[in-house]
Amino acid sequence: MFLTIVVFILIIGFLVLIHELGHFIVAKKTGMKVEEFGLGFPPTIYKKRINETKYCINLIPLGGYVKIKGEDSQYAQDEDSFSAKPIYKRALTVIAGVVMNIIAGWLIFVILFAISAPVEINETIDEKYLLNEKIIISEIIVDSPAQEQGLKPGDEIIAIQGKRVETIIEFQNIIASAESEVVIDFMRSKKNKTINVNPKIIQDISEDRKVIGVALSKMGNVRYPIHKAFIAGTEAAYGYLERIVKAFCGIIKGAFSGQGLQGVGGPVAIAVITNDMIDLGFSRVLIFTAILSFNLAILNILPFPALDGGRLIFMAVEAVRGKPSKKEVEAWFHRIGFILFMLLAIFITYRDILRFGGRIWQRVIG
Repeated sequence: MFLTIVVFILIIGFLVLIHELGHFIVAKKTGMKVEEFGLGFPPTIYKKRINETKYCINLIPLGGYVKIKGEDSQYAQDEDSFSAKPIYKRALTVIAGVVMNIIAGWLIFVILFAISAPVEINETIDEKYLLNEKIIISEIIVDSPAQEQGLKPGDEIIAIQGKRVETIIEFQNIIASAESEVVIDFMRSKKNKTINVNPKIIQDISEDRKVIGVALSKMGNVRYPIHKAFIAGTEAAYGYLERIVKAFCGIIKGAFSGQGLQGVGGPVAIAVITNDMIDLGFSRVLIFTAILSFNLAILNILPFPALDGGRLIFMAVEAVRGKPSKKEVEAWFHRIGFILFMLLAIFITYRDILRFGGRIWQRVIG
Protein backbone atom coordinates (compact mmCIF):
# COMPACT_ATOMS: atom_id res chain seq x y z
CA MET A 1 0.00 0.00 0.00
CA PHE A 2 2.80 2.42 0.91
CA LEU A 3 4.67 1.62 -2.32
CA THR A 4 1.49 2.26 -4.33
CA ILE A 5 1.03 5.68 -2.70
CA VAL A 6 4.65 6.64 -3.37
CA VAL A 7 4.54 5.52 -7.02
CA PHE A 8 1.15 7.21 -7.52
CA ILE A 9 2.52 10.53 -6.22
CA LEU A 10 5.66 10.18 -8.35
CA ILE A 11 3.63 9.51 -11.50
CA ILE A 12 1.24 12.42 -10.92
CA GLY A 13 4.12 14.70 -9.97
CA PHE A 14 6.08 13.74 -13.09
CA LEU A 15 3.12 14.32 -15.43
CA VAL A 16 2.31 17.70 -13.87
CA LEU A 17 5.98 18.73 -13.87
CA ILE A 18 6.35 17.89 -17.57
CA HIS A 19 3.13 19.71 -18.49
CA GLU A 20 3.89 22.87 -16.54
CA LEU A 21 7.52 22.79 -17.65
CA GLY A 22 6.25 23.15 -21.21
CA HIS A 23 4.36 26.33 -20.32
CA PHE A 24 7.36 27.58 -18.31
CA ILE A 25 9.99 27.06 -21.02
CA VAL A 26 8.00 28.62 -23.86
CA ALA A 27 6.90 31.55 -21.68
CA LYS A 28 10.55 32.24 -20.84
CA LYS A 29 11.67 31.83 -24.45
CA THR A 30 9.03 34.28 -25.68
CA GLY A 31 10.04 36.96 -23.16
CA MET A 32 7.27 36.53 -20.58
CA LYS A 33 7.93 36.91 -16.86
CA VAL A 34 7.07 33.74 -14.90
CA GLU A 35 6.18 34.85 -11.39
CA GLU A 36 5.61 31.43 -9.83
CA PHE A 37 6.10 27.74 -10.67
CA GLY A 38 4.23 25.37 -8.36
CA LEU A 39 3.98 21.60 -8.03
CA GLY A 40 0.82 20.45 -6.26
CA PHE A 41 -1.83 22.66 -4.70
CA PRO A 42 -1.44 24.75 -1.50
CA PRO A 43 -0.71 24.77 1.38
CA THR A 44 2.93 25.36 0.46
CA ILE A 45 5.53 23.22 2.22
CA TYR A 46 8.63 24.60 0.47
CA LYS A 47 9.38 27.72 -1.59
CA LYS A 48 12.47 29.39 -2.98
CA ARG A 49 12.90 32.44 -5.19
CA ILE A 50 15.44 32.23 -8.00
CA ASN A 51 15.80 35.45 -9.97
CA GLU A 52 12.28 36.61 -10.88
CA THR A 53 10.48 33.29 -10.28
CA LYS A 54 9.24 31.77 -7.02
CA TYR A 55 9.36 27.95 -7.02
CA CYS A 56 6.92 26.13 -4.72
CA ILE A 57 6.27 22.56 -3.64
CA ASN A 58 2.76 22.22 -2.24
CA LEU A 59 1.11 19.62 -0.05
CA ILE A 60 -1.65 18.28 -2.34
CA PRO A 61 0.13 16.37 -5.15
CA LEU A 62 -2.72 16.34 -7.66
CA GLY A 63 -1.87 19.26 -9.91
CA GLY A 64 0.41 22.20 -10.51
CA TYR A 65 0.57 25.63 -12.06
CA VAL A 66 2.71 28.27 -13.75
CA LYS A 67 1.78 31.86 -12.94
CA ILE A 68 2.76 34.14 -15.81
CA LYS A 69 2.66 37.91 -15.47
CA GLY A 70 -0.39 39.36 -17.20
CA GLU A 71 -2.35 36.10 -17.64
CA ASP A 72 -5.33 37.84 -16.04
CA SER A 73 -5.08 40.65 -18.65
CA GLN A 74 -3.27 43.03 -16.33
CA TYR A 75 0.00 44.78 -17.21
CA ALA A 76 -0.96 44.79 -20.89
CA GLN A 77 1.47 47.69 -21.45
CA ASP A 78 4.46 45.82 -19.96
CA GLU A 79 6.72 44.14 -22.49
CA ASP A 80 7.23 41.04 -20.33
CA SER A 81 3.48 40.49 -19.83
CA PHE A 82 1.50 37.59 -21.29
CA SER A 83 -1.20 40.02 -22.43
CA ALA A 84 1.29 42.17 -24.33
CA LYS A 85 2.55 39.33 -26.53
CA PRO A 86 1.21 38.51 -30.02
CA ILE A 87 -1.47 35.84 -30.27
CA TYR A 88 0.87 33.22 -31.73
CA LYS A 89 3.30 33.52 -28.78
CA ARG A 90 0.47 33.23 -26.29
CA ALA A 91 -0.94 30.23 -28.17
CA LEU A 92 2.46 28.54 -28.26
CA THR A 93 2.80 29.04 -24.50
CA VAL A 94 -0.64 27.57 -23.84
CA ILE A 95 -0.21 24.54 -26.12
CA ALA A 96 3.34 23.81 -24.90
CA GLY A 97 2.09 21.74 -21.95
CA VAL A 98 0.14 19.41 -24.26
CA VAL A 99 3.13 19.03 -26.57
CA MET A 100 5.43 18.21 -23.64
CA ASN A 101 3.09 15.48 -22.41
CA ILE A 102 3.02 13.89 -25.86
CA ILE A 103 6.82 14.09 -26.15
CA ALA A 104 7.23 12.59 -22.66
CA GLY A 105 4.96 9.63 -23.48
CA TRP A 106 6.76 9.05 -26.77
CA LEU A 107 10.19 9.16 -25.12
CA ILE A 108 9.09 6.63 -22.50
CA PHE A 109 8.18 4.17 -25.26
CA VAL A 110 11.44 4.80 -27.13
CA ILE A 111 13.48 4.22 -23.97
CA LEU A 112 11.50 1.08 -23.15
CA PHE A 113 12.11 -0.45 -26.57
CA ALA A 114 15.79 0.42 -26.24
CA ILE A 115 16.20 -1.34 -22.88
CA SER A 116 13.40 -3.94 -22.61
CA ALA A 117 9.76 -3.57 -23.62
CA PRO A 118 7.01 -6.14 -22.98
CA VAL A 119 5.23 -7.12 -26.22
CA GLU A 120 2.85 -9.76 -27.50
CA ILE A 121 4.93 -12.12 -29.60
CA ASN A 122 3.96 -12.57 -33.25
CA GLU A 123 5.61 -13.50 -36.52
CA THR A 124 6.65 -9.89 -37.25
CA ILE A 125 9.15 -9.79 -34.37
CA ASP A 126 12.68 -10.89 -35.20
CA GLU A 127 13.73 -13.58 -32.69
CA LYS A 128 17.19 -12.06 -32.28
CA TYR A 129 15.63 -9.13 -30.40
CA LEU A 130 13.59 -11.33 -28.03
CA LEU A 131 14.85 -11.61 -24.45
CA ASN A 132 12.34 -14.10 -23.05
CA GLU A 133 8.98 -15.71 -23.73
CA LYS A 134 6.12 -16.54 -21.39
CA ILE A 135 2.43 -17.43 -21.43
CA ILE A 136 0.32 -14.72 -19.78
CA ILE A 137 -3.39 -14.60 -18.86
CA SER A 138 -4.76 -11.61 -20.77
CA GLU A 139 -8.43 -11.95 -19.84
CA ILE A 140 -10.66 -13.79 -17.36
CA ILE A 141 -14.24 -14.78 -18.17
CA VAL A 142 -16.73 -13.65 -15.50
CA ASP A 143 -18.03 -16.49 -13.28
CA SER A 144 -15.63 -18.97 -14.89
CA PRO A 145 -13.68 -21.66 -13.00
CA ALA A 146 -10.54 -19.54 -13.39
CA GLN A 147 -12.17 -16.52 -11.74
CA GLU A 148 -13.67 -18.66 -8.97
CA GLN A 149 -10.19 -20.00 -8.12
CA GLY A 150 -8.63 -16.54 -8.09
CA LEU A 151 -6.65 -16.38 -11.34
CA LYS A 152 -6.13 -12.81 -12.60
CA PRO A 153 -5.04 -11.08 -15.81
CA GLY A 154 -1.27 -10.77 -15.80
CA ASP A 155 -0.64 -14.12 -14.11
CA GLU A 156 2.14 -16.08 -15.85
CA ILE A 157 1.31 -19.73 -16.52
CA ILE A 158 4.29 -21.91 -15.57
CA ALA A 159 3.05 -25.50 -15.64
CA ILE A 160 -0.07 -27.65 -15.80
CA GLN A 161 -0.28 -31.11 -14.23
CA GLY A 162 3.40 -30.75 -13.38
CA LYS A 163 4.40 -30.25 -17.04
CA ARG A 164 5.95 -26.94 -18.09
CA VAL A 165 3.78 -25.02 -20.54
CA GLU A 166 5.56 -24.18 -23.79
CA THR A 167 2.65 -23.19 -26.06
CA ILE A 168 -0.92 -21.94 -25.70
CA ILE A 169 -2.26 -24.87 -27.79
CA GLU A 170 -0.58 -27.35 -25.45
CA PHE A 171 -2.24 -25.73 -22.41
CA GLN A 172 -5.67 -25.71 -24.10
CA ASN A 173 -5.40 -29.38 -25.13
CA ILE A 174 -4.59 -30.53 -21.60
CA ILE A 175 -7.56 -28.54 -20.24
CA ALA A 176 -9.91 -29.94 -22.92
CA SER A 177 -8.95 -33.56 -22.20
CA ALA A 178 -9.04 -33.27 -18.39
CA GLU A 179 -11.23 -35.81 -16.60
CA SER A 180 -11.19 -33.91 -13.30
CA GLU A 181 -9.37 -31.05 -11.62
CA VAL A 182 -6.09 -29.87 -13.08
CA VAL A 183 -3.17 -28.44 -11.13
CA ILE A 184 -1.90 -25.13 -12.50
CA ASP A 185 1.36 -23.54 -11.40
CA PHE A 186 1.62 -19.81 -12.07
CA MET A 187 3.58 -16.75 -11.05
CA ARG A 188 2.16 -13.48 -9.68
CA SER A 189 4.24 -10.56 -8.40
CA LYS A 190 7.35 -12.78 -8.70
CA LYS A 191 5.80 -15.36 -6.34
CA ASN A 192 5.06 -18.93 -7.40
CA LYS A 193 1.52 -20.13 -6.67
CA THR A 194 -0.49 -23.31 -7.29
CA ILE A 195 -4.25 -23.83 -7.65
CA ASN A 196 -6.63 -26.62 -8.60
CA VAL A 197 -9.19 -25.78 -11.29
CA ASN A 198 -12.05 -27.91 -12.57
CA PRO A 199 -12.48 -27.37 -16.35
CA LYS A 200 -16.01 -27.32 -17.73
CA ILE A 201 -17.99 -26.52 -20.86
CA ILE A 202 -19.12 -22.88 -20.86
CA GLN A 203 -22.05 -22.11 -23.12
CA ASP A 204 -21.44 -19.47 -25.82
CA ILE A 205 -17.70 -20.03 -25.46
CA SER A 206 -17.04 -23.76 -25.86
CA GLU A 207 -19.95 -25.94 -26.91
CA ASP A 208 -18.03 -29.23 -26.92
CA ARG A 209 -14.67 -28.41 -25.35
CA LYS A 210 -13.77 -27.97 -21.70
CA VAL A 211 -12.22 -24.67 -20.68
CA ILE A 212 -11.38 -22.79 -17.49
CA GLY A 213 -12.35 -19.35 -18.85
CA VAL A 214 -9.06 -17.62 -19.65
CA ALA A 215 -7.63 -15.94 -22.72
CA LEU A 216 -3.89 -16.43 -23.08
CA SER A 217 -1.20 -14.43 -24.85
CA LYS A 218 2.39 -15.30 -25.60
CA MET A 219 4.39 -12.39 -24.25
CA GLY A 220 8.04 -11.53 -24.24
CA ASN A 221 10.47 -8.64 -23.94
CA VAL A 222 12.26 -7.08 -26.87
CA ARG A 223 15.38 -4.95 -26.93
CA TYR A 224 16.00 -3.03 -30.13
CA PRO A 225 19.01 -1.04 -31.33
CA ILE A 226 18.36 2.67 -30.91
CA HIS A 227 17.22 3.34 -34.50
CA LYS A 228 14.65 0.53 -34.32
CA ALA A 229 13.64 1.66 -30.81
CA PHE A 230 12.75 5.09 -32.24
CA ILE A 231 10.57 3.46 -34.90
CA ALA A 232 8.88 1.01 -32.49
CA GLY A 233 8.40 3.72 -29.85
CA THR A 234 6.85 6.07 -32.40
CA GLU A 235 4.48 3.37 -33.66
CA ALA A 236 3.44 2.49 -30.11
CA ALA A 237 2.90 6.14 -29.17
CA TYR A 238 0.83 6.78 -32.31
CA GLY A 239 -1.27 3.67 -31.68
CA TYR A 240 -2.07 4.66 -28.10
CA LEU A 241 -2.80 8.28 -29.04
CA GLU A 242 -5.19 7.13 -31.75
CA ARG A 243 -7.05 4.85 -29.35
CA ILE A 244 -7.18 7.52 -26.63
CA VAL A 245 -8.64 10.09 -29.05
CA LYS A 246 -11.29 7.58 -30.14
CA ALA A 247 -12.04 6.80 -26.49
CA PHE A 248 -12.48 10.50 -25.66
CA CYS A 249 -14.79 10.90 -28.66
CA GLY A 250 -16.81 7.93 -27.46
CA ILE A 251 -17.03 9.33 -23.92
CA ILE A 252 -18.16 12.76 -25.16
CA LYS A 253 -20.70 11.20 -27.50
CA GLY A 254 -21.98 8.98 -24.70
CA ALA A 255 -22.31 11.94 -22.33
CA PHE A 256 -24.51 13.82 -24.79
CA SER A 257 -26.56 10.76 -25.72
CA GLY A 258 -27.48 9.93 -22.13
CA GLN A 259 -25.09 7.01 -21.65
CA GLY A 260 -23.15 8.76 -18.89
CA LEU A 261 -19.39 8.92 -18.44
CA GLN A 262 -18.58 5.27 -18.97
CA GLY A 263 -14.88 4.47 -18.78
CA VAL A 264 -13.93 7.72 -17.03
CA GLY A 265 -11.76 7.42 -13.94
CA GLY A 266 -10.20 9.88 -11.52
CA PRO A 267 -7.35 9.82 -8.99
CA VAL A 268 -8.79 6.82 -7.14
CA ALA A 269 -8.97 4.75 -10.32
CA ILE A 270 -5.43 5.82 -11.26
CA ALA A 271 -4.17 4.77 -7.82
CA VAL A 272 -5.86 1.36 -8.10
CA ILE A 273 -4.45 0.74 -11.59
CA THR A 274 -1.03 1.91 -10.38
CA ASN A 275 -1.16 -0.85 -7.78
CA ASP A 276 -1.99 -3.40 -10.49
CA MET A 277 0.85 -2.14 -12.69
CA ILE A 278 3.33 -2.42 -9.82
CA ASP A 279 2.37 -6.08 -9.49
CA LEU A 280 3.11 -6.57 -13.21
CA GLY A 281 6.55 -4.93 -13.06
CA PHE A 282 8.42 -1.68 -13.60
CA SER A 283 8.00 -1.70 -17.39
CA ARG A 284 4.21 -1.79 -17.01
CA VAL A 285 4.38 1.20 -14.65
CA LEU A 286 6.31 3.11 -17.33
CA ILE A 287 3.77 2.17 -20.02
CA PHE A 288 0.93 3.26 -17.75
CA THR A 289 2.74 6.57 -17.12
CA ALA A 290 3.09 7.16 -20.87
CA ILE A 291 -0.60 6.42 -21.44
CA LEU A 292 -1.56 8.81 -18.62
CA SER A 293 0.66 11.46 -20.19
CA PHE A 294 -1.19 11.07 -23.50
CA ASN A 295 -4.53 11.22 -21.67
CA LEU A 296 -3.51 14.42 -19.91
CA ALA A 297 -2.50 15.95 -23.26
CA ILE A 298 -5.79 15.09 -24.98
CA LEU A 299 -7.84 16.19 -21.96
CA ASN A 300 -6.13 19.57 -21.80
CA ILE A 301 -6.56 20.34 -25.48
CA LEU A 302 -10.35 19.89 -25.29
CA PRO A 303 -12.21 23.20 -25.88
CA PHE A 304 -13.54 23.27 -22.32
CA PRO A 305 -13.37 26.28 -19.96
CA ALA A 306 -10.39 26.35 -17.59
CA LEU A 307 -8.44 23.92 -19.80
CA ASP A 308 -5.75 24.87 -22.30
CA GLY A 309 -8.16 24.18 -25.15
CA GLY A 310 -10.66 26.65 -23.69
CA ARG A 311 -8.03 29.39 -23.62
CA LEU A 312 -7.11 28.66 -27.23
CA ILE A 313 -10.75 29.16 -28.23
CA PHE A 314 -10.66 32.74 -26.92
CA MET A 315 -7.41 33.37 -28.77
CA ALA A 316 -8.96 32.07 -31.98
CA VAL A 317 -11.96 34.40 -31.49
CA GLU A 318 -9.55 37.27 -30.88
CA ALA A 319 -7.67 36.46 -34.08
CA VAL A 320 -10.92 36.44 -36.11
CA ARG A 321 -12.37 39.61 -34.55
CA GLY A 322 -9.09 41.49 -34.52
CA LYS A 323 -9.56 42.44 -30.87
CA PRO A 324 -9.66 40.56 -27.55
CA SER A 325 -12.87 39.51 -25.84
CA LYS A 326 -14.04 41.30 -22.76
CA LYS A 327 -11.81 40.16 -19.94
CA GLU A 328 -14.70 39.94 -17.48
CA VAL A 329 -16.53 37.57 -19.83
CA GLU A 330 -13.45 35.40 -20.33
CA ALA A 331 -12.71 35.35 -16.60
CA TRP A 332 -16.26 34.25 -15.73
CA PHE A 333 -16.19 31.70 -18.53
CA HIS A 334 -13.09 30.03 -17.09
CA ARG A 335 -14.29 30.45 -13.50
CA ILE A 336 -17.57 28.65 -14.21
CA GLY A 337 -15.71 26.02 -16.20
CA PHE A 338 -13.35 25.41 -13.30
CA ILE A 339 -16.27 24.97 -10.90
CA LEU A 340 -17.95 22.51 -13.28
CA PHE A 341 -14.66 20.68 -13.71
CA MET A 342 -14.20 20.36 -9.93
CA LEU A 343 -17.77 19.12 -9.49
CA LEU A 344 -17.16 16.54 -12.20
CA ALA A 345 -13.94 15.49 -10.46
CA ILE A 346 -15.77 15.07 -7.15
CA PHE A 347 -18.49 12.99 -8.84
CA ILE A 348 -15.94 10.76 -10.59
CA THR A 349 -13.95 10.32 -7.38
CA TYR A 350 -17.11 9.37 -5.47
CA ARG A 351 -18.02 6.84 -8.16
CA ASP A 352 -14.50 5.40 -8.13
CA ILE A 353 -14.66 4.97 -4.36
CA LEU A 354 -17.89 2.99 -4.79
CA ARG A 355 -16.24 0.86 -7.50
CA PHE A 356 -12.89 0.27 -5.83
CA GLY A 357 -13.55 0.97 -2.16
CA GLY A 358 -13.53 -2.72 -1.24
CA ARG A 359 -10.14 -3.32 -2.85
CA ILE A 360 -8.66 -0.21 -1.26
CA TRP A 361 -9.97 -1.15 2.19
CA GLN A 362 -8.52 -4.66 1.88
CA ARG A 363 -5.11 -3.17 1.05
CA VAL A 364 -5.33 -0.79 4.02
CA ILE A 365 -6.23 -3.65 6.38
CA GLY A 366 -3.44 -5.77 4.87
